Amino acid sequence: MEQRLNHIDIAKGIGIILVVFSHTDYSDIVHYTLAFYVPIFFFCSGYTTSIPTNTSFKENFIKHAIKLLKPYLFFTIILLLLFRQFYLQGLVGIFYSRYCLYPFGSPDIYRFFINGNYPLWFLTCMTIAFFLFYLIIYQPKYQYYIGVSYLAISVLLSYLPILLPWSIDTAFLMALFMYIGMQMRQRLPDLFSVKIHPLIILSAIIYILSIPFCSNINLSVREYGSSLITFTIAGISGCLITIYIARLIEQCPLRVIFQQIGKHSLTIFCIEIPFILLGRAIADYLFIDYSANQTTQIATAIIETIIALSGGYLLSVLLQENEHIRKLIF
Repeated sequence: MEQRLNHIDIAKGIGIILVVFSHTDYSDIVHYTLAFYVPIFFFCSGYTTSIPTNTSFKENFIKHAIKLLKPYLFFTIILLLLFRQFYLQGLVGIFYSRYCLYPFGSPDIYRFFINGNYPLWFLTCMTIAFFLFYLIIYQPKYQYYIGVSYLAISVLLSYLPILLPWSIDTAFLMALFMYIGMQMRQRLPDLFSVKIHPLIILSAIIYILSIPFCSNINLSVREYGSSLITFTIAGISGCLITIYIARLIEQCPLRVIFQQIGKHSLTIFCIEIPFILLGRAIADYLFIDYSANQTTQIATAIIETIIALSGGYLLSVLLQENEHIRKLIF
């Protein structure tokens, strides 16, 4: 059963701000956060999930699958209508749910997502990750063996010449992040208390040392930087640091902003691209040429991020106000 924890919502708020920044015209701003700003959502999902007692594997998985696939279908339709790009390639991409067929760097990457919907890969990936995650926790005697096998499978799948549908090749590793998140809450309940835990200090040291190995990370196209192992170590460390920072933010007035953004991060994730384009149009009007220099590029990225976060948040609030619409989408 998922529980609502303020510091976890704040951590998601931090994550979605970084995700949106990464899709703007000056993504270099988030270069040093590449290893954790997507895994934090998987880690937090595991952290807030308890071991099921009265429900079956099938019931739990179906509950999460419906919760993720309903907004996937809804926002896919909205984006199709908004961008009006009814091409076969894009329609195939909706079912394949991957930005492209081949990894970046291949002669023809064959792009699928062409309708501003490329962030939606996250929802289908998490659907598969929840399936794999429940496979672990419903087998308590073999959890560690399954976890290690997921890591080994992830390494093997990273060498595939194509990207698998629904991010199956990435979902094994993300399920492992979910499992580690759950284990952290169960075994170290005081890890994120305001008084800093030695593991948080160790995580900060590890993350700083890992930064040189964490360039060119992009989970949507199965890019792990220097290696999958260094990415995993840096990603877990980054998640722990982010949640600890969220705990500190929970003590100050800014918590409301981050908390609300985190609560509505799913909608923001899904609909960010049209709002980013709107922000770019505003920047074009303000700066004439937003790419003229680094200052205007950074200002443009900030405008795009503010518009995307604000627009996604307001839309999410409006959609959830009506009970029928909320049940239909979420």
